[in-house]
Amino acid sequence: MDLKIILLVCGLTVVTAYDSSKYRDSCKVQFDDCDCRVYHFYCEQDDTDRPFCVHAHQFCQTNYDSLAVLDHPVKNQAVLDYIDRHSLTASDCIRNYGFWINLSDHKVDGHFVWGPLNGDLDGICPSDFSNWAPGEPNDNTKKDSRGQDCVQLWYRRGNAGKWDDEYINVRPKGAVCETRVPHCDYDAYDLVADDYEDCIMM
Repeated sequence: MDLKIILLVCGLTVVTAYDSSKYRDSCKVQFDDCDCRVYHFYCEQDDTDRPFCVHAHQFCQTNYDSLAVLDHPVKNQAVLDYIDRHSLTASDCIRNYGFWINLSDHKVDGHFVWGPLNGDLDGICPSDFSNWAPGEPNDNTKKDSRGQDCVQLWYRRGNAGKWDDEYINVRPKGAVCETRVPHCDYDAYDLVADDYEDCIMM
């Protein structure tokens, strides 16, 4: 599969979960000429933004399409490389070691799917690709008897963005939102291709 990865800097519309001070540019992944994703990076939400995971989902659905669906190794690596290259794991961006993504087992415990955190909506069946940290997912119940239903890119204990299941409402996190660009039609989204720069240094 031919891949082209480029950087997009664009404006944003803000609702309650993440204010404009938490916004950090955007990164685009293009598969061939028909499947494009733009990922939007936000630093950690406020302590009052509860329930944390639910509000992250709502924020991304309101302002973009969803939290990031990282169902392919290239998409996943593009996001991790951007986070690393722009030092978004520093404590002035995330204090609680993670960024929410669009994977959860909220509907059926132990069955992780890509899709909305909403019991009325079916998630997208996951691909064969996964990037779990060692020992994860573990559905830890120490801080919530209901376990851990959301998933984060985890930056703790040497897990450089590996996936980790996390509680819905115990710790605030950053977020990676996603805009889908059907057929890579930038004009439909008022995006100018000439404005893009390389996102990952090859």
